[in-house]
Amino acid sequence: MDILDRNSNILVVGLGMITGVSTSNFLVKEGFNVYVSDIKPEEELREEKNRLDERVRVLAGDQSQSILDKGFDLIVISPGVPNEIPLIQAAKDRGIEIIAEIELAYRYLQGRIIAITGTDGKSTTTTLVGEILKGIGLDTHIGGNLGTPMISFTKDTKNDSLSVVELSSFQLENIVGFKPDVAGILNVSPDHLDRYKGMDEYFEAKLRISMNQIEEDFFIYNNNDKLLARGLGGIKAKKLRFSLSDNGADAFYKQDSIFIKLNDRIERVLDISRMQIYGMHNIENAMAAILMVSSIMEKMNYDLDVDLIAETCYSFKGLPHRMEVLGEYEGRRFINDSKATTVGAVEMALKSIPDSGILILGGRTKGDDYTRLKGSIKSKIRHLMLIGESSSEFEKLFKDLPYSISESIDEAVRGAMRASMEGDVILLSPACASYDMFKSYEERGDQFVKSFKKLQNGELSWM
Repeated sequence: MDILDRNSNILVVGLGMITGVSTSNFLVKEGFNVYVSDIKPEEELREEKNRLDERVRVLAGDQSQSILDKGFDLIVISPGVPNEIPLIQAAKDRGIEIIAEIELAYRYLQGRIIAITGTDGKSTTTTLVGEILKGIGLDTHIGGNLGTPMISFTKDTKNDSLSVVELSSFQLENIVGFKPDVAGILNVSPDHLDRYKGMDEYFEAKLRISMNQIEEDFFIYNNNDKLLARGLGGIKAKKLRFSLSDNGADAFYKQDSIFIKLNDRIERVLDISRMQIYGMHNIENAMAAILMVSSIMEKMNYDLDVDLIAETCYSFKGLPHRMEVLGEYEGRRFINDSKATTVGAVEMALKSIPDSGILILGGRTKGDDYTRLKGSIKSKIRHLMLIGESSSEFEKLFKDLPYSISESIDEAVRGAMRASMEGDVILLSPACASYDMFKSYEERGDQFVKSFKKLQNGELSWM
């Protein structure tokens, strides 16, 4: 940002409640002339505008190319805005630099960075890494796609700070110099294919997390992910792998324990039975977190306290809506996995439940190949409860499986109780976005929690 003087004009494209507002307020406080453009009309942006610094000029309902005539020196694009819109293409033609919010934040940030991406498990792993580092006593900031924009804590960082950030493929599309000390890709499976032309383009967006890394940095990846394992040839950083099945990996799972390689020895770090987070994918998340922590400690020349890492992992309760065990009712265990918006996430959820059960599935599809779920469903699920606008598509796709269609979460829960047996799991793991019925996956998961509680107190009759 040193190349811009304080009279420069900066355009923020996309007034999201989190990223757009935070970015605009940060820039105007730095003394820049800030405009923000959003395709939504002004009446739909009242809440966002109420949180904006009054010095930010809002161009509501307008993303026309003529905006650029105001003469912008820099454009900061919010993650939800595709690069293909005419405004952004015209800005490129005029030679205006276009960057992501994380690139902007990086230019102000002090200290070291651990950056985490992947199709599934990002939020859990990011939070766990941050909690371990806090437990060690390091000045740690957690954010990114997790919900706290990186730009919002840049001014709080110092030379000895650690920033642990979750990054989406959207955020990575417009980085320039962003370079994490430790980067990790947890997994890559079909997602956002309504935005990307195919898996290759999606994968390339994820790989951008490592594009500026050098030999002194670390790159952590899932060796069980076939696409990842064969697609990392261009990475310069030191590569460390974790695996559920390969005892030669740098972190591996064996006999209900997690082991890591430390110099010339192998050390047992975690007893899985003592962890409070549930599911095979959370074992992968824990392995990734341990490798990330050990890597940054090595880079900082700090000794690794394995017992302290284990203590934090055992006390970590996970995040809501991610294989969240709600409790039992009439012998059925209820699990809220509303965050599972991809086929890969649902496959891991189904691998994690020990017995059979009922799966609540559906919502707004995202271009995934849902036929991949058939094998997992047949092996674990006695009945499907279909919800959302995907119901007609899934009805055809899973016609050879027992299913019912529900118009609400309450109705799905009632149907699940009727179709289930004592000892079953009733799992909300939708494999789809929530925007057909809900504002977010959180709202969908909260509704599932409410339905479970209504069952418990007798408000929701199912007999």
